[in-house]
Amino acid sequence: MLTDGNHKPGSVKMGYYALKFLFTQVYHKDWAKEYLPTPKIAKTLPMVLSREEVRDVLAGIHNFKHRTVIMFIYSTGARVSECVNIKVTDIDSKRKQVNIREGKGLKQRYVPLSSLLLKALRRYYQQYKPRHYLFEGAGGQGTHLGVTAVREILLKARYRTPQINKRYTPHTFRHSFATHLLEQGTNLLVIQRLMGHSDLSNTLKYLHVQQLAIEQVTNPLDNLENMEELCKSK
Repeated sequence: MLTDGNHKPGSVKMGYYALKFLFTQVYHKDWAKEYLPTPKIAKTLPMVLSREEVRDVLAGIHNFKHRTVIMFIYSTGARVSECVNIKVTDIDSKRKQVNIREGKGLKQRYVPLSSLLLKALRRYYQQYKPRHYLFEGAGGQGTHLGVTAVREILLKARYRTPQINKRYTPHTFRHSFATHLLEQGTNLLVIQRLMGHSDLSNTLKYLHVQQLAIEQVTNPLDNLENMEELCKSK
């Protein structure tokens, strides 16, 4: 698998740990890792949309319910699985918070509730009248919208936004939420908590995709004292 060129690094790594489990847990033999080192997996940066692109995508989703779902993901940074499991009672309009209970690792967290999202959710509630899950599925009350259905919403939106040359998915809007917060000057530790990351290293990746205001950066050479004479030719 390591040398045939037909397997992706992720598949090789799964095979590696399967062999390690077989040797150590089934055959109870020592694992000589020096003879079979852990394969390296290339780290890829998250895909992020600009604010204008987010607006274009939302404008291209004509179904109000579907548009509200994507607005919810972008506004809260929720994973798609967290979004579809949100219940009506998880929306705290008085405290302007969303309670995300079904987080990764069953970790609960609160995220701010946008005023614009709240306005959209109120209109959505009046129109669809959900009882249990906020975004009910085709089965009606007691069921929620499926993850695949949310992916389909954006798959169709991509045909309506040919000007956006990116294969965006629901997770792209989660990444965009974190990146745009960082660009606005939000503290990394705050973003970590809002994203539900257990490790700060997962949040640090957004440093590599944020748009920096280069024009606002002062060059260190310009901060040195008495440099005018040194810039002149003698």
